[in-house]
Amino acid sequence: MDFSSKYYACLALLEDETAKLYEKLIDRCEENLLKLFLLNILYETRKHKELLFQIANLKNKRLQLSDVEECGKEAGYLIKESLKNIQFLKMQIEQGGSIIDVMKKLIDFEESVSEEYLIMIHGKVLKRSESDPVVKEIVKYIADDERRHIHLLKLSCKLFKKV
Repeated sequence: MDFSSKYYACLALLEDETAKLYEKLIDRCEENLLKLFLLNILYETRKHKELLFQIANLKNKRLQLSDVEECGKEAGYLIKESLKNIQFLKMQIEQGGSIIDVMKKLIDFEESVSEEYLIMIHGKVLKRSESDPVVKEIVKYIADDERRHIHLLKLSCKLFKKV
């Protein structure tokens, strides 16, 4: 399995774990307008997972989603730490943690990860090893969506504070 297929599979795993976090947030949320923002992010996150996994499969037909440790070895520290952070936030929600506190941490996480997405994917994978212009374009769309997610999370926090 080449680096790029494993790397894309690890990004798909990150999106999958992030979607599970959004599902937990939505389940705990009682404000319908807030749920709309979170549902929008959830559906786009699921789409990202599927797109990234399909990109990985273009490169390796027998690929399966990785686990946290494997991603740490194959895709690097950032992916491993991001996965651990998402798992920690999911645990906080499961244990009855404050939705607003988790959302604020998620904003910080999304800001740092989306920035790293741009740096790592565009800098490392796309510019050096990704020759397919369609894949490049899809990854750029995902990065744009990530920036919009940050905006929606910030709006959600403001809305939640008013409720």
